[in-house]
Amino acid sequence: MLARKKFKKLLTGTLGKKNFGYCPICKSSTIYIEFDTWLRDHYQCVKCKSIPRQRSLVNALNLFYPDWPNLVVHESSPSFRMFTFFKKECKSYTASQFFEDITIGEYKGEFICEDLTNLTFENDSIDIIITQDVFEHVLFPFKAFREIARVLKPGGVHIFTMPWYGNLIKSKARVKQVNNEMIYLEPPVYHGNPVDKKGSLVTYDWGLDFTDLIFEQSKLFTTIYLEKNRKFGLDAKFLEVFISRKLKV
Repeated sequence: MLARKKFKKLLTGTLGKKNFGYCPICKSSTIYIEFDTWLRDHYQCVKCKSIPRQRSLVNALNLFYPDWPNLVVHESSPSFRMFTFFKKECKSYTASQFFEDITIGEYKGEFICEDLTNLTFENDSIDIIITQDVFEHVLFPFKAFREIARVLKPGGVHIFTMPWYGNLIKSKARVKQVNNEMIYLEPPVYHGNPVDKKGSLVTYDWGLDFTDLIFEQSKLFTTIYLEKNRKFGLDAKFLEVFISRKLKV
């Protein structure tokens, strides 16, 4: 009964503004609902419950790499929704999470245990690596960027989302580790984590210099792609998709 009442409210618009459109994840016509003014987490497709940054990433994949379902794709720390989508669409898709109780490289259910700063994959072995809102939580991000560059095939890409602050001239660390002790440089902030109820600590605020930092550390060239289009449910803050490309030899 409650679900039926909620659905009725969705259709009448009493739970928030709505618009009709096409979802790149559902691959069908849908209705988008604003459940809250913070659209990044609350502007949802009523069919698949996807949110803008997820649709933005898939939209960019379709635009820049339309053959991605036939490529070797790995995603680090996916949400259940995106894991289900990519597993269905891509025959060579794998996914990983970091589990403190599992040896790196071993499986826990359908996920490989991986550390982005020490990946177990072979050199030049993956076409596309996906991370969605991960790199604001990595303690040693530059080591992770170098590892991603190592395992990407020549011409391969790291395609990702993360909060990006255009008013921040220089990226800044929010925390550092000294002798295995966490030193907080800014008040601690945590985001949700699909495999850890404690959440994920925000370690970096990324600013205007981050594309230069990625190149300096990994020699990956980064393109920033932004599309806002309510027809595809693309409207929110931090909607940019970043595409870091490994040059062909």
